[in-house]
Amino acid sequence: MPQRKSVPEEFAYGQMIDSLCKVGRHNGAAQSQCKPDVITLNTIISGFCRMGRIEEALKIMNDMLMGKFTSPNAVTLTTVICGMLNVGRIREALDLLHKVMPEKGVRPGVVTYNAVLRGIFKLYGESKAIEVFSSMESDGVLANSTTYTIIVDGLCESNQIEEAKRFWDDVIWPSNIHDDFVYAAILKGPCQSGKFNEACNFLYELVDCGVSPNIVNYNILIDRACKLGLKAEACQIVGEMRKTGLTADAVTWRILDKLHGNVGKQVCVSANAQFEEGLQEFYC
Repeated sequence: MPQRKSVPEEFAYGQMIDSLCKVGRHNGAAQSQCKPDVITLNTIISGFCRMGRIEEALKIMNDMLMGKFTSPNAVTLTTVICGMLNVGRIREALDLLHKVMPEKGVRPGVVTYNAVLRGIFKLYGESKAIEVFSSMESDGVLANSTTYTIIVDGLCESNQIEEAKRFWDDVIWPSNIHDDFVYAAILKGPCQSGKFNEACNFLYELVDCGVSPNIVNYNILIDRACKLGLKAEACQIVGEMRKTGLTADAVTWRILDKLHGNVGKQVCVSANAQFEEGLQEFYC
């Protein structure tokens, strides 16, 4: 096909190699007699990393670094870093981040740091992850909401709820970079640690500050209230949700359906008459 100029050569080889990788024939892809571009090589490296075959991925990356193939880009090195973290080779992963990337003129961006933070939390917990976050700031890389979600999730999963709250107060809120994913991470932490009231207070404080959390955040609290058997509180949260202009979605109804047999309409009436009408409409 490339010889007859039917399609661009890079496209033809890229499609062929991508197909080989999808069916698990990564060796065949790597041994193809072609002139792969960086996207094609990244596809092969990603396939090896997903299979845990990090040595093959490293060989291709090193060949790229030595000039045998096209030079690696940030995606190449980020993919290898993730592969190393997945198999617990943290020292080599950080060496790629802090040494190899700068030496090759490849500046790690927020996507790279987010991948590293996610892997570090799984392997070493919060202390090492906060160090990486500090180095990210030192490198002048601006965190995004995904960064903050990863950190809050990691702190909460490490049962560092107070630290997560301090990180919110000292870093996230002043940055003005936060979204519903960050809110959800902060809500899930206290809920799973038996601090349901703190989670509710956090959500209500957000609303008081002019933030409009989405339905997912309210569903997190409703679900926890139902699991704790807090019937009136569940209806109160629904009432507060309706005040912001949100309406129950399919997930909300599924959560409440589990509670319906035990709630009784009088409880819902006392919390929110409109919600009681919604229950009647839904269940009749």
